[in-house]
Amino acid sequence: MARITRLLIRAGAPLALAFSQPLAALESMSAAELVSACKAHLEDRQSAAASGCRAFIQGYLAASPEIVAVEDRPSGFVARAMRTRGSRFSDAAEQRLNSRFCLPEGESLEQLVARVAAQTDGFEADAGASAVMRRVFEKHYLCDAVD
Repeated sequence: MARITRLLIRAGAPLALAFSQPLAALESMSAAELVSACKAHLEDRQSAAASGCRAFIQGYLAASPEIVAVEDRPSGFVARAMRTRGSRFSDAAEQRLNSRFCLPEGESLEQLVARVAAQTDGFEADAGASAVMRRVFEKHYLCDAVD
């Protein structure tokens, strides 16, 4: 009986969580909505739109395997030494080494929000918010340009 109860809890908990969230949190955000939310953040950090902007950016940073902090990325010398003298990189080290985008040391969420808010044109009507983030990272945070 206890086993069945645990199985029901494991299956039911994610469903309960999903149904308890507002529908807006479950819908995808468009590029225009993200830019608008980030502009709202610059005007009033306490607004609901501002928290949506921060949440999306923080989630994007956490989920993207292509982004690494500059201080976490090994230097070119260390990378060459590891490749020629080491047997194998760990998955985490390989990811840090091959990251395409680097966040500079001291880069704040506010600076990233301002860069997202500045992206005002060139998106298709059905473009997702991730397209805005990709453009910002390609324009400002390529590892080759930041190093």
